[in-house]
Amino acid sequence: MRLIAICSLFAAVLAAADVAGTWQGTIATEMARETTGGTVPAFMVLRQSDGRITGTAGPNEDMQFQIRNGSLEGERLTVEASPKEGSILRFVLTLKDGTIEGEVQENGTVIGTAKLTRLR
Repeated sequence: MRLIAICSLFAAVLAAADVAGTWQGTIATEMARETTGGTVPAFMVLRQSDGRITGTAGPNEDMQFQIRNGSLEGERLTVEASPKEGSILRFVLTLKDGTIEGEVQENGTVIGTAKLTRLR
């Protein structure tokens, strides 16, 4: 019985989602549709340890902001970054087939959707 429990725990650890790496994609918002034709760039460098996510997020590799709160529960990734004082962007994303995608919130209000793919 103990062996079954240990094997189940080991299988769960092996099956945990892996989001560590460099991700690039776009964010679609109403403001972007009005100003840039639909989307703005998104770039994240994620590190992962015991379900905790750290790293940076921003529009490109040169302009990155520290991830303040990050977690991974199953396939659901949540990260927060503050690109300017008084603004907290929260990404609630799902990992599926090599992409992370989902909604983007600013200060608790949904402002759009993001879709990123892993570069490395």
